Amino acid sequence: MRPAPPSAPPSAPPSAPPSSPSAPPRSSRRARQQVNCRARAQRNQQLRTLLSTVLKRIKPDGLPPVIERVLAELNECLAGLDARATLGGSIAKNTFLKGDYDVDIFVRFARDGALSDTLARVLPDAQRVHGSRDYFRLERDGITFEIVPVLDISSSRDAKNVTDMSPLHVDYVVKHLAHKPSLADEIRLAKQFCKAARVYGAESYIRGVSGHVLDLLVIHYGSFLSFIEAVAAWPDQVVIDPARHHDDARAAIDAMKHGPLILVDPIQPERNAAAALSREQFDRLRKAAQRFLAKPTPRAFTRIHLTPALLKARFARQDHTVFVLALEPRKEKDDVAATKLLKAFTFICTQIKHHGFTITRSGWDYDAGRALAWIVVPTQQLSATVEWQGPPVTARRDAQRFAKKHARVVERDGRLYARVRREYRRIRPLLKALFSAPQVTSRARRVTLV
Repeated sequence: MRPAPPSAPPSAPPSAPPSSPSAPPRSSRRARQQVNCRARAQRNQQLRTLLSTVLKRIKPDGLPPVIERVLAELNECLAGLDARATLGGSIAKNTFLKGDYDVDIFVRFARDGALSDTLARVLPDAQRVHGSRDYFRLERDGITFEIVPVLDISSSRDAKNVTDMSPLHVDYVVKHLAHKPSLADEIRLAKQFCKAARVYGAESYIRGVSGHVLDLLVIHYGSFLSFIEAVAAWPDQVVIDPARHHDDARAAIDAMKHGPLILVDPIQPERNAAAALSREQFDRLRKAAQRFLAKPTPRAFTRIHLTPALLKARFARQDHTVFVLALEPRKEKDDVAATKLLKAFTFICTQIKHHGFTITRSGWDYDAGRALAWIVVPTQQLSATVEWQGPPVTARRDAQRFAKKHARVVERDGRLYARVRREYRRIRPLLKALFSAPQVTSRARRVTLV
C-alpha cells in the first residue's frame, strides 16, 4: 500500500485589503469637520465682534440740525421757480460716517435752461464753483454744503448733463437699502476700510473707488465681509454687471473705459462706473483685503497719519536713501490743487529718471490740504560721465550736428554715440533745482525736503 500523501496545511483566512492612507476612518473625518466648524464659528464670532466695535466708532448718532434747516430755507427760496431741493449723497442714503458731514443738496428743476444762473439769484452768499454745470458751495456751522442744480428726470435718457444722473444713483441705492436696511452699515464699513487703505475717491489725484462704486459693490455682494472676500480673490480684471444688462458686459462697454474693474452702472448700462480706478489702486485694495482676511484687526479701519519720520522708517533700505517732499498747494479748490501737486511730483520723478537716477520706490499722499511725496533711490553717486545715443550715420545732417556739438563721439554699428559729463551725480542738488522749475512752481506754492 502506498502511504497516504501528507495533508496540506490548513489555509490561512483571506487577509483584509490594506487600508488606504488617503481614506481615514469616518470617525476621524467627522472629528476634523467638527473642529473646522468650531474654528470657523469662532473666527466668524471674532469678526462680528471686531466689526461691531468698528461700527460703533464710525456710525453717527444722527444728523446735525443745521442740515434740515438749510434744506428748508433753500426750499423757501425756490418757491415759484418750479424747483425743489432734496438731500443727496451719503446723507440721503444714510451711509455717511461720523464727523463726515459734507452735504450734497440737489436742486431739481422741472425744465431745462440756465439752471446755474437761475440758482445763483437765490444763493447770493454762496461761492459759485465752475464745472460741467456750475454748482454752489456754502458753509454753515462748520459744515460744507454743495448745492447742485439738476434736471428732475426719471430716466438716464433724459439727462442733459452728467450731474442730472446723480439723483437717480441715490434713488437706486435708497431703494435697495429700504429692502435690506442692514446694508447701510455694511457700506459704512466698506467706506471706512477703503479710506484707511487710501483707495477711496475717484478724483484724478486718487483714482480709487468712489462712494457710488462702493455702494454698488456692497449691494452686489450682500455684505462687507462678502465684499472683502470677493476682492481678495479678484483676478487681474473683473467684470461685474449687477443688473445683468448685457450678455457680454466687457464687449458692451467702450474699450476706452476699460480698466482692472468693469462695473456696469445699473442706471447707465453703457457706463463703467469704476472707470477711474487705476491698476495701482486696484492692487492696493486687493492686498488690503487679503491682509485683513489673513489677520483681522481694527487697524485696517484706521487711516494712518503719514509723517516724514514714518515714511523714512517704512522705506529704509540698505544702500538706499529715502527723500520725503512736502508740497504746499496753491489756494484753489481742493481737487484742483491736489491734481496740480500730483502733476508737479510726476514731473520731478520724470526728470530724476531722465538724469540717470533709478527710483526703486515712490508714492504720494494728499490729505486735508497737505501733500507728502517720497522717493527711494540708491545712495551711491552716479558715474562722472554717461554715454548718449546719437543719430544713425546715414542721417548725415543730424550726424554732423551731433558730432559738432559733442567732443568725444564714436561710431558703433552705424550709429553715433557721445560720452558727456553728467550735470548731476547726486540727487539732492538735482531735487533743489527741480523745485524751482516752472513746471513745479506753476503748480505748487512751495516744495521742500523734510
